[in-house]
Amino acid sequence: MENLRKNFIDALKCENTAERIMDMDKLGELEKIFPHIKEMKKIGKCRFHAVDSFTHSINALKEFEYIKRSDNFLPKYIREIVKDDMETVLDDGMKKEELLKFALFLHDMGKPASLKLDKDGNAHFKGHETVGANMVHSVISGFGLCKASEDLIYSYVKNHMQLLILYKTNDLSKNIIYGIFEYLGDDVTGVMLIGYSDIVCTRRLIYENENYGVLRVYMEYVLTNYYYRYGEE
Repeated sequence: MENLRKNFIDALKCENTAERIMDMDKLGELEKIFPHIKEMKKIGKCRFHAVDSFTHSINALKEFEYIKRSDNFLPKYIREIVKDDMETVLDDGMKKEELLKFALFLHDMGKPASLKLDKDGNAHFKGHETVGANMVHSVISGFGLCKASEDLIYSYVKNHMQLLILYKTNDLSKNIIYGIFEYLGDDVTGVMLIGYSDIVCTRRLIYENENYGVLRVYMEYVLTNYYYRYGEE
């Protein structure tokens, strides 16, 4: 098991993380480390999702890797700041970017336990982010991560819906986003990136020709305020 966990960590450090993880799954290795993904493969398809929860998590990873490869995804004035944040190394040698990938892989693991069907048979997963976050420490306890790394993954999983909430409510007022900054602290950048990757990889399969620039503007506005306004007033 230790070797399998090491292989998974090595996959997080690669440029093609999603591909490496899928290779592990094909070999039957992934379910040995993460037994919960068996249930994720069975559920998740609904009117808001075209694929099961496991496939969606892999797609979210692919979306983040696409973002990382793109030189012009973010405007220049925040691009390097985001890059520097993601390259921050924690005490166990893990970069925040690698921990974000770990969180992307885990972000919907709370869905099986939170599944509810309404009277019309539609699936809902209300509160899955909290259920999943509460699973984090037990699921990753054998990976030798430091407490700060485990806590960061927990934060990313618990708050991965934050950008979607801002987008749906269309409320980017100072009180709202500053409240988010106070709550998340240094986790803001990763939370926005996991939120964007989650939303876009979902909608790509449902709305083929949708322009994701609008959602990106929401994220850019939040990050711009965090880096250039918050703390200066």
